[in-house]
Amino acid sequence: MIEVAVHFAVNHMDAEVAASALRAAGLHPRIALDSSIGGLTGITTSIGRRVVFVPAEERRRAQEILEEPVREEPEDNPVLRLVIIVALIVGLLLATPFVAQVCSGPL
Repeated sequence: MIEVAVHFAVNHMDAEVAASALRAAGLHPRIALDSSIGGLTGITTSIGRRVVFVPAEERRRAQEILEEPVREEPEDNPVLRLVIIVALIVGLLLATPFVAQVCSGPL
């Protein structure tokens, strides 16, 4: 049976959540540690990145199930952006005399 990776999880818990969603949909996921060192030496660990595999024929359905919802981008507020830019410029202009005094120092 050929397996394909459908999810790369940052930890074991994330992988279990993804695998659980796939199992609920009737698919057959398998979780593996994403480490060549662990695979070569037989070391198992509870930390580290994980990969969720499914049989190749279940790939498309698994990807549809694990797809993250599309997030809406926040609206751009040009007035707020202008206020922030003006505040930064005013702050820099007000700080100029103090910086000049510190830099020149007593002669």
